[in-house]
Order: sequence, then C-alpha cells, then structure tokens
Amino acid sequence: MKYENAKNILPEKLLEEVQKYVGGKVIYIPKKESAKGWGEASGYRERLNKRNAMICNRYSAGHSIMEIAEEFYLSPETIKKLVYGKKVNLPMFSPTITSAENYASQGLGEEWVRMYLSSMDKDAPDYSEYFMSELVRIPLRLIGTENDEQIYSRAEDFSDLPLIVLYENHVFSVPYQQDYLNCLKQARRNSHYAFVFARNGEYSFFWNNFGKNFRR
Repeated sequence: MKYENAKNILPEKLLEEVQKYVGGKVIYIPKKESAKGWGEASGYRERLNKRNAMICNRYSAGHSIMEIAEEFYLSPETIKKLVYGKKVNLPMFSPTITSAENYASQGLGEEWVRMYLSSMDKDAPDYSEYFMSELVRIPLRLIGTENDEQIYSRAEDFSDLPLIVLYENHVFSVPYQQDYLNCLKQARRNSHYAFVFARNGEYSFFWNNFGKNFRR
C-alpha cells in the first residue's frame, strides 16, 4: 500500500484537527460507501419484490384478479398492473426437490409449499402461527408414523419429493404424507429433504434440541 504525507493532502486547519487524535500514527482512511436507500436498508424492497412474485405466481396458477386482490388486500387495478406489466422470473413449479430448492433459493419456499398442498386440495399451515425452516434434511427417526402398514410402491416413486413436517406439542408429524413417510422408512432411508413448520411458541425448544440434526 502506498502512503502519502497528510500535510500534502489535507487543508491546514483540518490537518491540525486530525493531528490532535492521530499525530505521528499511520492510519487507513476507507472510501466512503454510498448510502443505501431506505427501501434497501430496511428490507422493505426485498419483501415487496417477494410479495409481487407471489401475486404473479397466483395469477399464473389460474386465480382471478379479484381473488388475488382480496387475498393481498390490494385493489384490482393494482393487481392488474402487477400481473400485466411486471416481468417476474419465477421458477418452474413441480412436486420435486429440485423445484423446491429453486423456490427456496429465491426466498419463496412457502410459496412452493402452498402450491404443492393446493394441488392436493389441502390448506398450508398458517404462516403467522408457525416458523418455517429452509429446505433441510431431517432424520426420519425423529418423525413418528401413524401405522406400520406395508406400502406397495417403489421408493423411487417418492424419493424426489420433499416432506412437509409439522412440529407441535414436542412431536414431529407429517399430516399430509403418511404413505410417503412409510415408504421412505421401508426403503431404509435415514434422512430426507423437508420443510419443517414449528409452532412459534415451541421454536426455541425445537431449535435448541433438534437444530443440530438438520443439514441443508
């Protein structure tokens, strides 16, 4: 690094002030960074982009303008401007781990879960009541099964689909995919990809006791 004498750079008055604090010392003065806009600094812009992407995804899935407007508490005109005029590059949805990873990498994991459960005519957990994990590998021994009925399906029929796991009352369960879980266990899978929903009030216990068991 090249050093220069401050007296050759700073005005005399400013130099005198600097000498009061660092006279005789070698210091590094970093470049001034451009200030972030309010939207970027507060995270508002990111949340807004995520919301807009979800709106466009709803429209692509066949929901009407009025349905979307009611869901997001926006006017129909606002929804029209978003879905007709905004280009949003959403991942392709499919009931696969790869598709779930693509959604999760853009912060849209909850949207993948909603679309997957919607395809089964099931409602997603209330996101205001649960913490949802990233897509992680969960040890299957942690999840209980409701029955040990033999499933006559090939493991490969299920192996490319994430589990949707709930954690409440200190118990892991898969209310939407019992046959799937049984098949994975019969195939002697030790772990599998999953989105885990933990009740807000149990999150600390959940993470402190089980967080180290999950791998991304």
